[in-house]
Amino acid sequence: MENPRTIGEILAQTKRIDENNWNSTQYLNSINMLLTSSDLGKAKDEKLSEKFTQLHHKMEDINKLTEDLLSHLSSRHN
Repeated sequence: MENPRTIGEILAQTKRIDENNWNSTQYLNSINMLLTSSDLGKAKDEKLSEKFTQLHHKMEDINKLTEDLLSHLSSRHN
């Protein structure tokens, strides 16, 4: 993409996605604490806990991809 203004706008919106990803990760961590029993850290509901663990792993993948995109866009914008 040749237009630096367009790249700048894409970069700005991707930064917003990154901020949203961070918030989503924080929510997942809070949910995980709610699903964990205080006695020996056992899950209160194994099936539900497993689903949130899967979601957390996918969020980690999304966070990594978003970081890669930000890095790539930043190098093209400057």
